Amino acid sequence: MDVLNDIVRLMRPQAVLWKTVDAQGRWGMTVPHRDAPRFCLVVAGHCWFLPEAGPALLMQQGDYLLLAAKPRYCLASDPEVSPQLAALADKSREGDYVRWNDGSRGEPTRLVGGYFQVEAEHAALLSGLLPELIFIRSSDEEAGRLTRVLELIGEEALGERPGRDLVMSRLVEVMLVEVLRRPMQHMQGQRAGWLSGMADPPIATALQKMHADVARHWTVASLAKQVGMSRAVFARRFAERVGVAPATYLSNWRIALAKDALLNSEQSISDIALSIGYLSDSAFSTAFSRIVGRAPASYRRAGRKGSDAATI
Repeated sequence: MDVLNDIVRLMRPQAVLWKTVDAQGRWGMTVPHRDAPRFCLVVAGHCWFLPEAGPALLMQQGDYLLLAAKPRYCLASDPEVSPQLAALADKSREGDYVRWNDGSRGEPTRLVGGYFQVEAEHAALLSGLLPELIFIRSSDEEAGRLTRVLELIGEEALGERPGRDLVMSRLVEVMLVEVLRRPMQHMQGQRAGWLSGMADPPIATALQKMHADVARHWTVASLAKQVGMSRAVFARRFAERVGVAPATYLSNWRIALAKDALLNSEQSISDIALSIGYLSDSAFSTAFSRIVGRAPASYRRAGRKGSDAATI
């Protein structure tokens, strides 16, 4: 079982381009808070990434930045632009983009940026997958495949070919998968979570086993045996890497699958319960209600009603 494929397919990610930015001279813009991971690619020129907290980061042509949901941040020609941007931002609404440009000529810069939307019921899942910040330089030899995808995105952003929006949307989906692949090999110092677990071979094997047979009656002892570890050592290591106990992870994943099936299939609640390892409707309903806050039937009705309203 390909766990990454499993999770990305469930989330149905879509990348929304917020804009292509062209600038010259001294300039800057603020990017407002958004409860979704955001990315920025420097197609031409350079810019500075200026977070609300932490050091400034110089981004050169071909460099790429992805952030988990964050407060407002700035992109600018140089760090000294910050006072002008801050003054303008104080007078703007919280969700506004703010742009400043002194009108002078200089090196042209082009940026492509956007954010990832996923099915609403799985937004927390994507947020939990990503480190706080991923920064990849174009000169990074280990970026490999991701760099080639970013080059294609840059070419599409610079051109006006037929089908541009469709091609761009597909490329950014591939970009997300490549980004999620890469940190598995570079997780030192990262927060606990699914990616951290996938970077640890025994824990990755346990995750793969659970995803491959989600309906099985997995226990800490049976999972520990699968990866050749003692029960106590496995339980402690899994919690350290993933951030939750094995039973909690499995329960959360089962409910994520159930939510998707309730909203996007015609399966009966009994069939859904059985497919993810619950032998009775009542056991499934109790677990679902505890995690989601409402019973499966109520969740399905509310989700279908919202979908119908959105299509009117």
